[in-house]
Amino acid sequence: MKIRTGGIIWEISFPLAAVMTLVVLYDSSLSVTACFISVLIHEMGHILVMAVFGKKPERIKLTLFDFAIVSSSKGLLDLRREMAVILAGVCANFTAALFGWVICSYGVSEFAEKFMNTNLSLAFFNIMPIESLDGGQAFTRLLCSRIRTEKAFLISDIVSVIFIVPLGTLGFIVLIRTGYNFSVLLTAVYLASLLIMKEPHKFGRLLRSGDKKQKENTNGI
Repeated sequence: MKIRTGGIIWEISFPLAAVMTLVVLYDSSLSVTACFISVLIHEMGHILVMAVFGKKPERIKLTLFDFAIVSSSKGLLDLRREMAVILAGVCANFTAALFGWVICSYGVSEFAEKFMNTNLSLAFFNIMPIESLDGGQAFTRLLCSRIRTEKAFLISDIVSVIFIVPLGTLGFIVLIRTGYNFSVLLTAVYLASLLIMKEPHKFGRLLRSGDKKQKENTNGI
């Protein structure tokens, strides 16, 4: 389903539309609703800062497992502004969590507490330096500005694995102890699959390149 508003094309997948409909009808605890709102706040943070810097999105694609913002390659941002756009979603979630905390401090509000917790969870999750997350994108972009691109991506991949492995281990422990909660494990598997499918032959090229340089250095001795 495609909707055009203000020159921006919104693409909403059928599975996401179906899930949102079920949430509206059956989410009596409002837990999933709080999650959806938190995700929306996160993405609107990116869009708002992009608009401030004159980078209006051309297309926004919403699926059940992803939220992609596509903008024109014209008028590329400098490092400082690009980092601001990348980290804007996390900042938006922290701000929303603070707002929820203020509401909770004035009285008991079950939804405000869930709203605060989901925004905090989303912010801390996205700040991890895993390549497909905001923290990982910021880390990779910063590395690329200081060292060679191939080396920067290799370091980023290694750091991503260092964080994904314990996340997957934690997810497995949670699943064993609860017997039903597989959300953390599924998230770790999803992040790992994104990392693997991104460039499946990149590690091989880098290793071959390293072997070639090592041979050249050996021959020169």
